[in-house]
Amino acid sequence: MKAKFLPFLLLTVLLQVSMFSFAHEMISARQIRLKNKTEVQHRSIPVTPDAFIENSLLSIDLLSTVPTVAVTIKDAETGEVVYTSTDLNVDKVYIDLAGEEKGKYTLEIQLPKEAFIGDFELD
Repeated sequence: MKAKFLPFLLLTVLLQVSMFSFAHEMISARQIRLKNKTEVQHRSIPVTPDAFIENSLLSIDLLSTVPTVAVTIKDAETGEVVYTSTDLNVDKVYIDLAGEEKGKYTLEIQLPKEAFIGDFELD
């Protein structure tokens, strides 16, 4: 009896755990279109990072680990720098802009050999 009960109990616990775990879909996320700022001669297919803004969370996916990345966010109207950071050995960067005012901003991403720029709006 115990031999049949133990696998049944284990299966029940595993099913309950999997029922309550789910991934949060980024329904309101908007993609930021990035343009290459540098003139680079490519011998292979260029890889452009992906940037998304969801509410006040800015997420940047560099698609592979890079040795260094500098991220700068400027107010598009005044040119004032509202955020700057340099990160080492990362493939994703998350920035919370909850304290910033609503408006248009410019995102600049500086990689070791390339630079990208894009505009977004904070609602």
